[in-house]
Parts: sequence; structure tokens; C-alpha cells
Amino acid sequence: MASSNQVPTDRQRRRHLQSREEILDAALDVMDDAGVAALNLTEVARRVGLRQPSLYQYFDSKTAVYDGLFERGMRGHLAVLRDAAAGVAPGLATLRAMMIATVRYSVEHPVLSHLLFTRSVPGFNPSEQAYRPSLEVVALTRAALSTAVARGELCASADSEQGLGLLIALTGGVASQQLVNDPGTGFDQGRYVPLIEPALDMYALYFAPQGGVRELARRTAP
Repeated sequence: MASSNQVPTDRQRRRHLQSREEILDAALDVMDDAGVAALNLTEVARRVGLRQPSLYQYFDSKTAVYDGLFERGMRGHLAVLRDAAAGVAPGLATLRAMMIATVRYSVEHPVLSHLLFTRSVPGFNPSEQAYRPSLEVVALTRAALSTAVARGELCASADSEQGLGLLIALTGGVASQQLVNDPGTGFDQGRYVPLIEPALDMYALYFAPQGGVRELARRTAP
């Protein structure tokens, strides 16, 4: 073992990172078995062949494990959105592809989805580093909204906090219904997954550039 004043070699760094990933994999398995909030580090250590004190060489607390999982999950979500955006026309088509990809990602990674998108672990708040990919997700979504407005596909109000919030609520709502009420059936067989298409249709209608539901509601309000 290297002494405290020795610089770790590249091989040691790679091994350390590999061990961290193995621990995170085991943590996901434990959470899948026992529940997201019921993470047990003793069981995690057992599954990776470590004693619990040795686990703290890689993560100094249970919160740090949650933090590592949050960062991993959100980086995965960001990568999925980038891939979805790369294959379609800019604007509304990109926005639709990204939201459908979000539902797919949530359904295919249910444990991570609960950690990323719900308050499933009381008192847990991701660190600044772990949360950084979330900010990139928001920036990517806002860019698609802005482009859809610039192309005349949505009205200007869509590119606002309300517009972004409604989009997140619709997408998250479909994903949550699938995960809670029809778990384990997968994206292609899920009972609630198909609702994302009409939900996005309603969103586009509400923020239609002319004569949309939002404008009609404004005009007819008392």
C-alpha cells in the first residue's frame, strides 16, 4: 500500500474509480430490493466483498453514496437527452423527443428515477457537483423551448418559468404514474407510457402561437 505521502498512480486511480462504480452498482441493487430510502451500507459492503469500514475509503457516508448515484443518474439522463436531440429537427420536434426520452429513461431506471425526480430520501440534497448535470438538462430544455418559439411553433409564453414548469410536470407525471401504478412492465408495454404523446399534444395546443388554449382562456376570463 502506498504511504500517505505517495501520489497514487494512474492504475491506482482507475482501480479506485472502478471500485466506486461497483459500490454504486451494489447500492442500486440494495435500493431496488429494500427501497430507495432504505439503503444499508453494511449490505452494500457485503455485496462487494468489503467490510463496512473499508467502504468509507470510497464514500465517507451514506449521503455520499446517494450523491454519487444522483450524479451518475443525472449524467445518464443528460446523455439520453443529447442523443434524442441529435436525431431530430430543432424546436418542437426536439422538445418532444427529449421528453419521450425522459419517460423512457425513468421507466428503464426506476430506482435512479425515484432518487432523481422525487423526494424519496428525506433530508437528502445533492451536492453542487452532483447537481451540475441537472442545470445542463434545464439549459438544454430551455434551448429547445426558445428554438420552438423562434420557429413560430409555440407562443412566447412557452419560453418562461410557467412553460418550463408545465412541461416538466406533464412529463414527470406520466413517468410517475407508470412507475407507481404499472411498475416492471417496461417502456414498450407500459400502460401509462403512451400518455406522453397526447400530453405533449396538449402542451403544444396550450402554447400554440395563435389561437391556442392559453390565449382562448385569457380572452374569455372574467
